[in-house]
Amino acid sequence: MYNLHSPKLFRTRHGAILRCECCSRIQIEFREHVLLVDEDEFELLMRTVRQALAQLREAEEQESWQLQAQTDGGAVGVVLTEMSLAALHELLQGAWAMYVLEERIDAATTDLADRATDVVRDHLPCAG
Repeated sequence: MYNLHSPKLFRTRHGAILRCECCSRIQIEFREHVLLVDEDEFELLMRTVRQALAQLREAEEQESWQLQAQTDGGAVGVVLTEMSLAALHELLQGAWAMYVLEERIDAATTDLADRATDVVRDHLPCAG
């Protein structure tokens, strides 16, 4: 069994986000739902949830939003109310902040010149 370092990137009362030490995939546990994504999918999910929350707050007739994802077992979907979407957004934002912080700390404690672009994924300007 693989160990999760940190063991959690971030936790709220609604869930937790963990990163696998072996494969760097990110596990999102939100209420009774679990989603495993890679780094790019995590960033895309965070942006999508932020946009969906903004749209849902502006829409007068829409009361929920459906998150759909492809999994190894096929497509899955979950319907989220504005309150649930806000809770998921808070969880994702907190984890993203911790994720970027860990990348920056790692970059600062390793050979920054060789790894800055890969490690912090363009969140830190390269020394020039």
